[in-house]
Amino acid sequence: MNRALGLLLAVTALSVSGCAARPADRAAAPPPSVSAAPSGTPAPSASGSKAAPTPGDSVITLPSGVPKTTAPHEPTDDFTVLTTTGQVRIDGACVELVTDKIVWVLVGPSAAGLRAGQRVKVTGLPDPGFESPCTGSPLKVNTVTPA
Repeated sequence: MNRALGLLLAVTALSVSGCAARPADRAAAPPPSVSAAPSGTPAPSASGSKAAPTPGDSVITLPSGVPKTTAPHEPTDDFTVLTTTGQVRIDGACVELVTDKIVWVLVGPSAAGLRAGQRVKVTGLPDPGFESPCTGSPLKVNTVTPA
């Protein structure tokens, strides 16, 4: 048993040291990531250009021309203009319209002249992207009329 174990260790040591040693004839060989071209296949040139693809290679083609574009427009997220009625509430710099279902933060010059307690009819476009310190859903006001 000891003799078999010693033989196994000797073989392992030789194979490990053989992997670490590099013979002189292998030193000039290309690294493993670069393979030599098979016979009959042209090798790539030193300038980096590739040889013509062989029938087994896949070929990528690019479309000709420029893609069609359209003129940019302001995104609306497909919201439609709405008309709602409610009571104006002023909270600091925030002008809010309190309705039965929602509180709107009124945005725009038309909202600036409103007073707390007024009952008004407002037409505008919801603007969920509008950043505001106010609490409520932003509504860009088009028109305001007394209700």
